[in-house]
Amino acid sequence: MRTAASLSRTPEGALAAAEAADAVGADLGDACDLAVVFVRPEQFASLEAAALAVETRLEPGVLVGAVAAGVVGPGAEVESGPGVVVWGARLPSGTPQPFRSWSLRTPTGGMAVAGWPDTRPGDVVLLLADPLSYPAAEVVLRTTADGDGAVVVGGLVTGGAGRSRLVLDGTVHEDGAVGVVLRGVGARALVSQGCRPIGAPLTVTTVERNRILALGGEPAARRLEQVLHELDDDERRLLERGGLQIGLVAEEVRDTYAVGDFLVRGVLAIDPESGGITVGDLPRVGQTVQFQVRDPSTAEEDLASTLAHGGPALGSLLFTCTGRGRSLFGVADHDVRAVELALGGPVAGAVCAGQFGPAGRGRSSLHGYAASVLTFPQPDPRGPSGA
Repeated sequence: MRTAASLSRTPEGALAAAEAADAVGADLGDACDLAVVFVRPEQFASLEAAALAVETRLEPGVLVGAVAAGVVGPGAEVESGPGVVVWGARLPSGTPQPFRSWSLRTPTGGMAVAGWPDTRPGDVVLLLADPLSYPAAEVVLRTTADGDGAVVVGGLVTGGAGRSRLVLDGTVHEDGAVGVVLRGVGARALVSQGCRPIGAPLTVTTVERNRILALGGEPAARRLEQVLHELDDDERRLLERGGLQIGLVAEEVRDTYAVGDFLVRGVLAIDPESGGITVGDLPRVGQTVQFQVRDPSTAEEDLASTLAHGGPALGSLLFTCTGRGRSLFGVADHDVRAVELALGGPVAGAVCAGQFGPAGRGRSSLHGYAASVLTFPQPDPRGPSGA
């Protein structure tokens, strides 16, 4: 297996893609089984031309990509200004299986999803989804609920309202999702969190869709007030800097929980009169939750710990959150440099509105403020058994 990645900051999207694809082709040689392209929102109208430039130069077996809030290339996370990144792989075995999925209304007024691929245990699904038109969180949860199926990795990608564009094998879509099923290629998914819990775990006792009305039998807003009252000075500074989140326990197996045990969601509204708290998910009665704050120290430590189990790699795709980057760490390019340092190999990817990856017993979920990595580990030279 061989991978390559290149980033161009040329303002004209097609030319930038051509420049990046030429560099990737020079490193890969005469074969490319999978190509991935991401462009910044300023270049959203150029995605089709950019994809054509990549296809012309690399002739990949599968091409997938999107407009993203930011692009990740070798050594850099482009959070503003033009940027086009191309990543390519020559796979030793297996054939990438592309798919296009979309949502539609049923005759009864419900919603159904079409186009989701048939998968097997051990498959890895690279998924790029538009958050404005596709119920990705529910789809991923339902298709991996038994924990024995495929692992989904990727992100919610959009350039903003009116600027969502996805591309699959040269065809541009304005909604839904695109992806690739990777089978038999040795890919692995890693997820690192960016928040840490505050206060104590609490049980949801009354809920109305995405409004938590009661926690532990008391109004949710009152419980939150108690948590905030007990914060230390450091936690108050983190709250003022990064806002309040809530973590839904992914796997209810113990009484205390650590950073990686939560699916982090935003706190959207607090209603002191009703005592309700509106969150960015659909919590259920009996579920354990814990309030969270964004914490650069926790994010840095958790990323280092997560990546320590993933390398060395032949190459990786990184999906990092819009809530990370400079706004969290205070410096540029934090996550991509950490991945390059820990895993090695060419790295590319996107800045996303949410990240897909494993969350307990192999089940995949949508994460917030996380970094999700699809990595291709180097084979053990001693053979499959390591002997």
